[in-house]
Amino acid sequence: MAKPEIESGEVLTLSQLRNEVLDKLLQAGISDAEISARRIVEEATGIEPHLFNLEQEQLVTKGAVVRADAMTTRRARGEPLQYVLGHWPFRYLDLAVDSRALIPRPETEVVAGFVIDLLHSQSRNNGRKLIVADMGTGSGAIALSIAHEVPNAEIHASDVSREALALARSNLAGLGRPATRVLLHEGDWFDALPDELFGTLDALVSNPPYVSPHYELPSEVANWEPPNALIGGSTGFVNLEHIARGSRQWLSPGGWLALECGSDQAVRLHHLLIARGYTEVSIKNDLAGNARAVMACRPVDDVEERHLSAASVALRNGNLVVAPTDTLPGLLARYVDAEAVKASYSAKKRPHSEPMPVLVSGIHQADELIELDANSRQLIERHWPGALTIVARRRDGADPVHGGTTLGVRCPEPGWLRLLIDDVGPVTGSSANLHGIETLHSAQDAAAELSANIDYVIPGRSPGGTASTVVDVTGDTPRLLRSGPIGEIELNFDV
Repeated sequence: MAKPEIESGEVLTLSQLRNEVLDKLLQAGISDAEISARRIVEEATGIEPHLFNLEQEQLVTKGAVVRADAMTTRRARGEPLQYVLGHWPFRYLDLAVDSRALIPRPETEVVAGFVIDLLHSQSRNNGRKLIVADMGTGSGAIALSIAHEVPNAEIHASDVSREALALARSNLAGLGRPATRVLLHEGDWFDALPDELFGTLDALVSNPPYVSPHYELPSEVANWEPPNALIGGSTGFVNLEHIARGSRQWLSPGGWLALECGSDQAVRLHHLLIARGYTEVSIKNDLAGNARAVMACRPVDDVEERHLSAASVALRNGNLVVAPTDTLPGLLARYVDAEAVKASYSAKKRPHSEPMPVLVSGIHQADELIELDANSRQLIERHWPGALTIVARRRDGADPVHGGTTLGVRCPEPGWLRLLIDDVGPVTGSSANLHGIETLHSAQDAAAELSANIDYVIPGRSPGGTASTVVDVTGDTPRLLRSGPIGEIELNFDV
C-alpha cells in the first residue's frame, strides 16, 4: 500500500487510499469489495460517511493508512466486514461486534421491531412495567434495542456463552440510563432465567441457533462466526422446538412469544405452536419477503396448571375426564387406550358401532391418525383450530372399538385443551351430555349425570353454540356432511 508523505515524500489522498484498499480486496476476490473499501477507509480516517464523496482530495495521516492496511489484510482473508470494523449498527444502536457472537443482521432487526411494536401496544393499554426475556442474546442486540425503545420494559437477557455475555456487557456499558433495566444471566435457555419470572413474562423473544448442520453456509459465516450460535442441533430445529415447548408456562396469560427461524422452518414452527396451545399464531416476513419469525400469544383464558396436570395423569392412567370444550362439556378418553374408549361409550350409553370424534392438538397428530390429501390439508390450514371436523380414512385399518375405517378428527379452539392433548395424545371428544336429558354447560354438572366414574373434572362452563362443520375428505373432492359455523363459501371446496 502507498505511504503518506512523511514516509515516502508522496501525498496520499482519501480517494487514493480508498483505491489502494479496493484493489487489494478485488485481488483477494472479496464479493463486496466496493462497500468494504469505503467502510474501511471511513473507519480508519474517522471521516463522516456523508462527507466521504466531498472530501476525496483530503490528505490522510500515517496512522490512518496503518489502520486501513491492517483492516484490509483481515478483510482480504475473508473475515466479515463487521468483525473487521469492530462495530455495526442495529436499529438505533451502534453495537460492538466480534467473533464471540453472531453478527447482528437486518432480519433480526425486523424481529426486534415486531416485539417492540407489540410492547408499545401493551404499554398504551396498561402503562405498567413490562417484563421481557431475550434468550440467546449474543451481542445483546435485541435486548438492548428493547431497553432503548421501550422505556417501561425490564429485560432479562441470557446466553450459555460466557464470552457472548461479556460482549453484551460491553455493549450494555454504552447504553446509558436504559442499561439499568437490563439484567444479564448466564445459562442454557430456561435454566438461566430466575425462578421468579415463571409465569410473569409479557414477551419472550429469541433468535436461537436454527441452521441445519447439513446446510452449506457461506464461508464468511462458516469460517468466522461461532458455530454454537448457528447450528440448531442435528436437524436445525432442536432449539426452536425446545423453546416453543417450554415458553408457554413462562409467559403470563396474554404474553407473547417471538421466535426467529429459517424460512423453511416457519410452517413447522407455526403448527407446533398451535399444538402447544397458543393463540394468534402468525408467520412474519422479513424485508425480503421471506418467512423469518413466528409469533404467538398465550391465551388469557388458560385453566390452572394443577387442573391440566391432574387431567393428564387421569388420562394416562386409562381413566375418563370431563372438561369444558368449545361448545359443550366433553368426555375425554385417550384414543390409544381401547378400554378407556369403551368406558366412555358406556358412560354415554352409546352403541360401540357409532364412531366418536377424536380431538387432536394439530395437524401433526392428525397426520398420524388419518390420511390427508392436498384438499384436506388446505381446509385444516384455514380452519384449525376451530369448528371443523375432518372425516378421513384411518391409517391403521379399522378402529378397534367401532370397527369403522374412517375417523372424524377435530382440533379444538381452547388453547389449554390443545396443550393437554399434545401432552397425552389424541382423545375421544364426545359431548359429556346424555341423549334426551337437558343440555348442561357446566363440566361439573355434566359429569354428575354420567353413568360412570369420572376420574377428574376440569371445572368451568362451555359457551354453547353450534356443533362443528363436518367435511368428508375420503373422496376425490371434499363433501359437506353437516353444516355448522363454517359455511360452504368459507370452505371454498373448489380451491
